[in-house]
Amino acid sequence: MKKVLLVIPENSYKSNDFVTAAKKLGLPFSIITDSQQVSAEFTDNIFIVNFKDNITKELLNELSDITHVLPVDHTSLIYASKLRDALEVVGNTEISVEAAMDKYISRNVFNTVSHIKIKHNYVNSIEDIHKFLADIDIAVLKPTKGTASNKVMKIEKNNFQNKLIENIITNCSEDEFVIEEFVEGSEYAFEGMLIDSKLSNFVVFDKPLIYTEPYFEESIYLTPSKLSNETIELVQKQLQEATKKLGLEHGPIHAEFKIVDKEIFIIEINPRMIGGLCSRCLNFGLFKQSQEELVLSSFLSNQFKELELLNKFVGVLMLPVPKSGIFKSINRDEISSIENISSVEITVSENSILEMPPNGEKYLGFVFSQGEDSVSVLKALKKSLDIASPVILD
Repeated sequence: MKKVLLVIPENSYKSNDFVTAAKKLGLPFSIITDSQQVSAEFTDNIFIVNFKDNITKELLNELSDITHVLPVDHTSLIYASKLRDALEVVGNTEISVEAAMDKYISRNVFNTVSHIKIKHNYVNSIEDIHKFLADIDIAVLKPTKGTASNKVMKIEKNNFQNKLIENIITNCSEDEFVIEEFVEGSEYAFEGMLIDSKLSNFVVFDKPLIYTEPYFEESIYLTPSKLSNETIELVQKQLQEATKKLGLEHGPIHAEFKIVDKEIFIIEINPRMIGGLCSRCLNFGLFKQSQEELVLSSFLSNQFKELELLNKFVGVLMLPVPKSGIFKSINRDEISSIENISSVEITVSENSILEMPPNGEKYLGFVFSQGEDSVSVLKALKKSLDIASPVILD
């Protein structure tokens, strides 16, 4: 009998969604987590470990009935891949996950599959950045193995904050940061599924609201995409080639890409689902099943599950952190009353200490919208952003 091991990191937004999906589908599953807070009521079969510790023979014996290993969030990717290798079951290998998560290695791969080839290099000091910018006007600085938009910054040759960047890279390990050419273009997100190295597409999100420079904090995701089916097929083909070169074989894929003069530029490929609660927008009018259900069902059956679409447009707004400090409140009720808003999830508690970009990696929460057309959904999410007015004290 097939049985999936859900690898759930501490503070994951997705633990409940995946457990709910597994129970709804009637799938046998166990949980392994590094958090004491993951409730034992999720399953009788729960293991609490330190993801940094070596995997013991005793643990492997207890997991001997597992056939599939699935990480449910970014910070469980490496440990999940180690479990996959140790158990010799379905999932992605550690070497492939390491390659996908490494911004330097993955960029080498992307440069081989795209017509848009960019310069990139490791940087360890302000001097390295100046050297890179000698013949490049605009670049992006990012942690080599970072998550989300944490410490990711756009840098212009004649206008960048030396002190801030110096603070970021001071005391870092060698080659902990990379710098690469910035590519201008409309940005999108691709949600797909790998089954025996074959990539299928769940959905493509448009990103109609540009991030606030110089940071890359996410804002609005909207789907169905305005991209043509022909373009999406080309994107899928290029991502397929890249995932194969990275060595990824099984499980969900979240990829970020741009369209530049009809050419495809891959920003990154992550061997996991979309982050945060963003996938929940698909439950508010687009999919008859949640994305977690589709991922689990496809993963265990080894057959891609076609989507059952409803005639709706859906979107999600990731509420940004406008300043560092202590979170006090936000206009949740006012947002909830906006036409076409389906749900508001505030994911930080009162008195939480927050950091704004580039050091922060949290959002205040998520706002979900559905409507008969993309214009009404986008209007509702933009209005939500305008009236959110979070109170954050110094």
